[in-house]
Amino acid sequence: MLLALDTSTDWASVALFDGRDVLAEETWHAQRRQGDELFPAIERALLMTRTALSSVDRVAVAVGPGSFTGLRVAIAAGQGIARGNGAALVGISTLDVLAYPHAPSKQRTCPLLRAGRDQFYAAFYQERNRKWMRRSPFLVASLDEICRQIGTHTLFVGEIDAEIEAALRDLLGPKALFASPASRVRRAGYLAELGWRELETRTQVKISEIEPLYVRQPSIRGSFEQPFASPPSDERALGLPKRS
Repeated sequence: MLLALDTSTDWASVALFDGRDVLAEETWHAQRRQGDELFPAIERALLMTRTALSSVDRVAVAVGPGSFTGLRVAIAAGQGIARGNGAALVGISTLDVLAYPHAPSKQRTCPLLRAGRDQFYAAFYQERNRKWMRRSPFLVASLDEICRQIGTHTLFVGEIDAEIEAALRDLLGPKALFASPASRVRRAGYLAELGWRELETRTQVKISEIEPLYVRQPSIRGSFEQPFASPPSDERALGLPKRS
């Protein structure tokens, strides 16, 4: 059984996943109360599924980028549970989680999270060689700087309020596409799927090596617009099989 924990921002999410199905999931607006509300949410998920905490043998945590304090809540909880249960622990980028459910659209996708001071965390994702991949480094930049990298229709997902949406429409016009409010919410069920696949296909790291991902400026150097240059060194496929 895998427990997925995400407290990267003011939105938090918890899920239980058995390798095939999401058995329980809760996503809520924690408003910086992640530390108080995470363990009650874990307890509710366990209770609803009649699962003992001792049955959790895998844990996935969102490692950022995101809130400095929020990231540490889920990571510390995940490390504690993993140590107590002897469970495997994996960290997944919060931006990867946001982009993952939009892979079937085959649309170039840009998840956004506020980084403070009119800055945003972002990355670009798109299909390549029949695999859904992150096609840029993680970025931290203003909306204007991010939009300078865009020359084609791009789907924006993440915590996008009316002000951000209006700004993107002003900067990009019809090139700016937006997922529906429900489909752009960050859900731990997707984190669970990515975490399970990561543990199945990659060498497990030490629990102490799971740390918050902090993105620093400067992040944008040149363009990531099509045709893409050689993929960045941190490029990764997000677990989707090749289509026949």
